[in-house]
Amino acid sequence: RFTAAGDKRSARILIRIMDDEIRHVRFGTTHFIAVCEERLESPPDLWKLLVARHFRGLIKPPFNDSARHAAGLSRLSASALAI
Repeated sequence: RFTAAGDKRSARILIRIMDDEIRHVRFGTTHFIAVCEERLESPPDLWKLLVARHFRGLIKPPFNDSARHAAGLSRLSASALAI
């Protein structure tokens, strides 16, 4: 949208932020899965339990599926919890 409006600088900044967030989420996802494996827990089941316990808002689609995939999250991890 910013590029289409001629604001290339803002577009580049937002792309950089998104790339950083993908790396951060990928790191957290990898760590979460490793901890689940150590504890013999199912990552999707534990994720659902933790979200239900600690998240009070609504998880509403649409999701950026390509970014979620790049970060190591499956489509099911959010879509199973979405309203």
